[in-house]
Amino acid sequence: MTPLFFRRAALCALLFAAACGAPERETAVSSEGDRAAPSDTQRPDMILGAPDAPVTIIEYASVTCPGCVQFNEAIFPALRDKYIETGKARLIFREFPTPPAEFSYIGSVLARCAAEKGGTDAYFAVTDTLLRTQRTWIYGDDPKAELLKVAGQVGLDGAAFDGCLKRQDLIDLINDGAKEASETYGVTGTPTFIVNGEKAALRTLEAFEARIEEELANAAN
Repeated sequence: MTPLFFRRAALCALLFAAACGAPERETAVSSEGDRAAPSDTQRPDMILGAPDAPVTIIEYASVTCPGCVQFNEAIFPALRDKYIETGKARLIFREFPTPPAEFSYIGSVLARCAAEKGGTDAYFAVTDTLLRTQRTWIYGDDPKAELLKVAGQVGLDGAAFDGCLKRQDLIDLINDGAKEASETYGVTGTPTFIVNGEKAALRTLEAFEARIEEELANAAN
């Protein structure tokens, strides 16, 4: 899937339209013209693990991607326990929106707002919940109600939630990251993984472990 770029996206309007059964959007216009530059507090990557870990894994993911759910549930817990929490690897999570576009942006923007309030832990708490409950909040009868539950878990009330969805600077931040992913690593879909600077075709726990062990061996030499 190719990345989706929004210009002056009205996410609140999209959310209410989706809740009323509007057609799914598969594409969006390119981001051009006036743009608010993201502040330094919004720009940092979301990272799990020690900064000096010998192995760095970048995950390009979307909260609307079924394959990202599979990684989050079946592979990531083992990688976290064996490599991230032991200081051998760190994970950098970067947003790469995929269809349905409106929901992908809403989820990513909500996670970024959570990070501003509660830091990295809040960001990953929201992202994890969005992935685990993907079908409920995307395809349920009342997406906004489901998303408000997620927001409430990290202390964002209804007013903060509505304000969050108006944050063009966060949309620009996500768009810039997706553009960089496409141009730097040739990312076209999610999940895509970059291990120590190289794009890697990894789909099983065994494949991840083999690649990480190879990088650890190289670092030890």
